[in-house]
Amino acid sequence: MCVLVLRGFNAMAQDPQFTQFYAAPMYLNPAFTGVTYEHRFVLNYRNQWPGISKAYQTYMASYDYNLSNIKSGLGVIAMQDRSGTSGLTHTQFGVNYAYHANISKFSEIRAGISLSYNIKKLDFNKLRFNDQLVTGSSISNEAANYEQLNYMDIGVGALLNSEQYWLGFSAKHINQPNASLMGDRVPLPVSTSLHGGYRYVIERKGRSDLKRYFSPAFNYRHEAKFDQLDIGVYYYHLPLNVGVWYRGIPFKKYGPTYTSSESIAFLVGTDISEYNLRIGYSYDLTISRLGIINSLGAHEISLIYEIAKKKKRSRRVLVSCPKF
Repeated sequence: MCVLVLRGFNAMAQDPQFTQFYAAPMYLNPAFTGVTYEHRFVLNYRNQWPGISKAYQTYMASYDYNLSNIKSGLGVIAMQDRSGTSGLTHTQFGVNYAYHANISKFSEIRAGISLSYNIKKLDFNKLRFNDQLVTGSSISNEAANYEQLNYMDIGVGALLNSEQYWLGFSAKHINQPNASLMGDRVPLPVSTSLHGGYRYVIERKGRSDLKRYFSPAFNYRHEAKFDQLDIGVYYYHLPLNVGVWYRGIPFKKYGPTYTSSESIAFLVGTDISEYNLRIGYSYDLTISRLGIINSLGAHEISLIYEIAKKKKRSRRVLVSCPKF
């Protein structure tokens, strides 16, 4: 859920999010950059609250590469988030770098950094203000104070990774760039995430060829006074993946009429091994009063395509987290 706090047009919003957060690894945590055999291409699409015209849509594409000879990963990412009938868009272009060091034969620690250029803008032609209604003018005086927002953003992350478990931490906006569209100074608050999980293998063929397993996992986010917890479980039975998730923080309330129980998400995915392709689809069923009244939800699709030479695939790469 994206929570929007309006101060006139000083729009401060939580970052776009993905239910399939492990299918957007570099966006979740720059330390995941290069956690692949060689090349990885990822496409993500999210349509939130499709019952409302032009609510929230997010598009993202990324590519990363495992520079195994120097224990590094390098990646690029492009994202655009569109919100509402006002034409509010957030476009991001970024680069990620990660470095890893072995702790033992089957565990490692990773650290990463992201640097992105961001553009936020409104389409005033899609808005109507009181002065336009009174004067009949096609342009509002409010538009004179509007400035397109351009800023650099810095994020960092760390990851403890092994064959059975993983635990990561990331922080976005650590430079707290200006988030105001009206020319004044409104620092963007630091957004943090703690995420991890465990993989229990039921059936495998060799050390890396897994046939069946399940993974409980979580992702906790904090930004300003808002908190969010995604917690659930994946079940993998080659070639299918299924998952179920709960989003919210039980027993916590932000106000008399607003609780933190937001949605239950269902996921299904498949591995098309002959094409090195993975496809995932998820649906968020909103369980808050907002969803009950308006029949809101969210659709999400992810595609992951990996390329690696046979020699590269024979190397040990710790990829413990779920596919989606």
